[in-house]
Amino acid sequence: MHKASLALLLATFLFPILSAEEKANHAWNQIVPENSDDLLEIQDRLQSLLPKVQGAVVSIEASDGAGSGVIISKDGLVLTAAHVIGTSNKKMSVRLPNGKRFPAISLGGSELSDAGMLKITKAGSWPYAKMAPRGSATLGDWCFGLGHPGGFDKERGIVVRVGRVIGNKDETMQTDSRLLGGDSGGPLFDFHGQVIAIHSRISKQPDENFHVPIESFLANWDFFQNSKLFTLAQMEEGGFLGLACKETPDGVKVIEAIEGSAAEKSGLKPNDVILSVNGEKIDNREELTILLASKKPSDEIKLEYQRDGKSQSLKIKLGNRPRE
Repeated sequence: MHKASLALLLATFLFPILSAEEKANHAWNQIVPENSDDLLEIQDRLQSLLPKVQGAVVSIEASDGAGSGVIISKDGLVLTAAHVIGTSNKKMSVRLPNGKRFPAISLGGSELSDAGMLKITKAGSWPYAKMAPRGSATLGDWCFGLGHPGGFDKERGIVVRVGRVIGNKDETMQTDSRLLGGDSGGPLFDFHGQVIAIHSRISKQPDENFHVPIESFLANWDFFQNSKLFTLAQMEEGGFLGLACKETPDGVKVIEAIEGSAAEKSGLKPNDVILSVNGEKIDNREELTILLASKKPSDEIKLEYQRDGKSQSLKIKLGNRPRE
């Protein structure tokens, strides 16, 4: 696409003049583009990043469907969506952008966030993309999504959609980077060329595109690689503590201890911050849910938490999840 035509296409992003400090930044770091030159700078940045990252984007194929994914290690570890792999230990295939197909096996993940992993089983040194550090994606950041909407098409190639992060809470990131069927599991990149999320749920609305933040993978890294896919059914049958929590800059904070639950009986209160379970540090809500549901009702756990700036610990006997 010609530079001028892209500038016109993105003209809806134009806003009033920025401060001198903002002008000193790259266009993709500004709150809003100021003029067509900023839009062209954003385009140039995108065009410089694409050759570096698109080689790691794969089409994932199985007998029951297809999706997308991204290789994130030289030995062929692939991030995708849980609903793309469906289950653990399933034989699948990945296609590189040149059309070559290689065998893979699904690993673990979580249906809670829709995070999934698989591994290319053929030995080799694979092209891969870098993952962003935790907490690096913020509201308003420019991003671009890659994938194989409609399935692999060598002549068309990988499809790119540019947008911005418009929501980022707990296990879900929302952008206006448009997704289509077949994109599921594909990568969302920031303007440093790092994977910040994996495509998950697709809507007909252009601003309702949902992704699994990279934080969900990083917080559960060993579990996703070495355990079976964590399912909603497993959560229903596993141990239940009875906390409503939210993620804050201070950690996973208690909002409410459900009446009659093990959490309430133990004395946990709103604003307590959960630090660890059985010595394992807790970084997000999903990790806490997986750890608890991996236990049986009546199992005892050691929970460390912080109250009023002081660390405390409790031994708590888990209960059963209430049935609706």
